[in-house]
Amino acid sequence: MFFEKFREAVARLPDGLIRPGLPAAPAAIAESERQIGIALPGPYRDFLLSFDGADLFHESIVIAGVGAVAALSLVSLNAGATGTATTGDAELLFAETVLGDRFAFATSGAVLRLRAGSDERTVSGSTFERWLAAMVAREKVLYGPDGEFAPDAFEPDGEEVTARTALRQAERALRQDPDSAEAEHDRATALRRLGREDEAIEALTAATRIDPDNPWAWFDLGRLLLGAAGDPRRAIEAFGRAAELESGAASARMLAWAARAADAAGDAAAATTARKLAAERHSGIADDLRRAVAAAAAEEDEEARHEAAELLAALTGAPVAVGGPAPRLRLPVLRDQAASAVRRPQPPARRHPPRAKPQRRGGSRRGSPR
Repeated sequence: MFFEKFREAVARLPDGLIRPGLPAAPAAIAESERQIGIALPGPYRDFLLSFDGADLFHESIVIAGVGAVAALSLVSLNAGATGTATTGDAELLFAETVLGDRFAFATSGAVLRLRAGSDERTVSGSTFERWLAAMVAREKVLYGPDGEFAPDAFEPDGEEVTARTALRQAERALRQDPDSAEAEHDRATALRRLGREDEAIEALTAATRIDPDNPWAWFDLGRLLLGAAGDPRRAIEAFGRAAELESGAASARMLAWAARAADAAGDAAAATTARKLAAERHSGIADDLRRAVAAAAAEEDEEARHEAAELLAALTGAPVAVGGPAPRLRLPVLRDQAASAVRRPQPPARRHPPRAKPQRRGGSRRGSPR
């Protein structure tokens, strides 16, 4: 079974990087199903019969269990659920990251990552088996054979993995699960950091194919097409698709991007349509952008000021003087959700006793920004 591969990873990795639980009792699984109100997916149930949850790489990801000593309680994670644990196509929460992101099973059996502090969700794994293998493959790239962080995995400031390390992480994950939209998006971000824009566009295109209902993959694709690729017509389509999948202020700002792309393409009709739709989605979008220009100026953030001013100009059809050369377009940090400015979440409270962690040696366990 697939968990034999997991057991092999536990045996081969340095002690403590993966901390699996003991097998769960069938009665405990049944009681959890009764309390939550839905049957556990077969692969996850089989996993629990071998490992009652698991702590992967020092709480980078904690998989819930059903017993009294599980590192994370499945019932508590799904507290308040009746029949379905979450909303939309997410059916059952089963794991949590150190930053508060959660993983859930979709009705299709795929694994979704639900971002902390926002309503963003992305297809993280095509199945539980492949998701688990991909997460292990991804995280172990950061560690050396002694169980400590690899010294060359992080940037000098220790706050971010290097672009090459991030690319290795994404590629290792995709070998285990080729249908992970999250891994394709991570690969795109790493490739963009390395200046390989054409490959980044291919990766983001793959992410939108795997997970066509995630607006942020379309949004990031549009930004890259508008910037590095110089393909504004295709960018219009990407921003329009993103806006269709969002609502309110976020949708309006995506439509402002569509108007900007239409201006770049010389398509006056498309620009007019995008402006009209943006105002319908959020009547205060122009005022929001004016405030964003002023705030960026006060913070002396020239790139943010240029971006907000150019969006405002595209939305109003009138130029906005900002001065200075336009900055190079960059792929946004998805956790911050450029359209809604969500703060990076703090790690959740520890659920079990602390234990020794590896020395950082110039790095942190935080992955590359999205």
